[in-house]
Amino acid sequence: MLEDFSLDKEFDGEIDLTPLIDVVFILLIFFFVTSTFIRPSLPVNLAKAASAAASAERTEQLVITIDADGTLFCDAVLLAREDIPALLKANPELGINLFVDREAPFESFLAVIDEARLLNREDISITTLQPGSE
Repeated sequence: MLEDFSLDKEFDGEIDLTPLIDVVFILLIFFFVTSTFIRPSLPVNLAKAASAAASAERTEQLVITIDADGTLFCDAVLLAREDIPALLKANPELGINLFVDREAPFESFLAVIDEARLLNREDISITTLQPGSE
């Protein structure tokens, strides 16, 4: 008596992809959530301030980053000093949030503050670290 050792006639032969899709969706959610907390897209060494406190309001902000060389960036896009007034005029409803490297020349920082003050902008915040935090 010969037995047929081939695949079972009722065997479907398909792989269930539902667990794989679940894992992919969970990973996507994880990356979306963690990416919202990563604000500066450029690596800057923020200065520490004893009076550093969390901002009470979390609204949309115009993020301007100044690196150690004094180069200006707006949302990781290179920004010339001449472009600062036009940028601030184009976004009057957005608060200004400065990420300034601790080695950045004071002149670059002052250029942004000066242009904002000339446009009567008072909604400027400077992001710093609390002492003891890295």
